[in-house]
Amino acid sequence: MGVENKSSQFKIAIFGLIVLLILAIIFAGWFLISRSKSLPLSSMMTRIPFVGARLVKSSSNEQSLVEQLEKEKSLLDAEWQKLNRQASEINKKQKELEKKEWELNEREAKLNQEKARVEQTLDDIKNIAQYYELMAPNKAATIMETLEDEVVIRIFKNMKKEAVAEILANMDPKKAAALTKKLSGEQ
Repeated sequence: MGVENKSSQFKIAIFGLIVLLILAIIFAGWFLISRSKSLPLSSMMTRIPFVGARLVKSSSNEQSLVEQLEKEKSLLDAEWQKLNRQASEINKKQKELEKKEWELNEREAKLNQEKARVEQTLDDIKNIAQYYELMAPNKAATIMETLEDEVVIRIFKNMKKEAVAEILANMDPKKAAALTKKLSGEQ
């Protein structure tokens, strides 16, 4: 029983020493932290005996790595900002292009409508010209004398020359002369 008692007392003593050692380390850490709150953890660790000497060697390497990483980070940040500006400009240009495309489509639609209207008008004038060609020249001349000169000229331009000549011959000479001048492009 004496050996077991000594063994258990030895275990209790070692356990107590370990607890005291842990408490001492915690207290020393708390003391260092409360004493220098502005110092980073690595500089506080260098003050601990045995550990500090090893950290001093690696801290200079770490410091240069940190500096390199900071430089890389600032370069990457600058590149991201540049890319964001470029993306913003591209989006702006794309919106402008879409707007211009829409405007062009609108203009094209209007031009197509106008083209269709003009083609229809030309077809109508050609049909009217054919009607006048089929009429007796004296009756066609009588009707055309009452129309506006521009309308008569458009009709004449779509008629055969022989039919135009016969109609002009049956018109009032003054009206025929005025129309002839306009047909020649003098007025």
